[in-house]
Amino acid sequence: MARRGEVIHNPATGETVTFLVTASESDGRLLQLEMAAERSSAPTHVHPKLSERWDLREGRVHFRVGGDERVLDAPAELAIPPGTPHRFWSDGRIRTVVDYEPAGRFEEFLETVYALAAAGKTNKQGMPNLLRSAVIARAHLDDYALPFPPLAVQRVLFAVLAPVGRALGYRARYP
Repeated sequence: MARRGEVIHNPATGETVTFLVTASESDGRLLQLEMAAERSSAPTHVHPKLSERWDLREGRVHFRVGGDERVLDAPAELAIPPGTPHRFWSDGRIRTVVDYEPAGRFEEFLETVYALAAAGKTNKQGMPNLLRSAVIARAHLDDYALPFPPLAVQRVLFAVLAPVGRALGYRARYP
């Protein structure tokens, strides 16, 4: 469980996150974090039940939100509604405060993925292997999902793959 002020680092992506407001201290209403990175990128993804709001404080970030592409230069803000496919990338240093509402279990997802990367259990993009990903995804599909195939198909796919991953010893939380 994340604590206010806790810092986690993802060596695969170069991102460092500091938890500013955690789910437990906001009764699940808000997860607020500060993210800093020399360069950053995230693949296209969706937060089915969470809104995401960026308060970019340093740097320049490219976004593709839905079908629109935009560039934010600090200081700038961007709100992404739940269920909207989006991705971001930067070529230089960024620092941003990001709010997720409600918090869901997204902080657990971040802690797990960052810990796996720190342990060398992800690829260069910070992604775990397919079966470990299925176990994690099954637990976090309301927080983080792929934009395709449709969410209902992902639920079925991960419902089939996750038990295989669990049988191999993978868990939704790491460590």
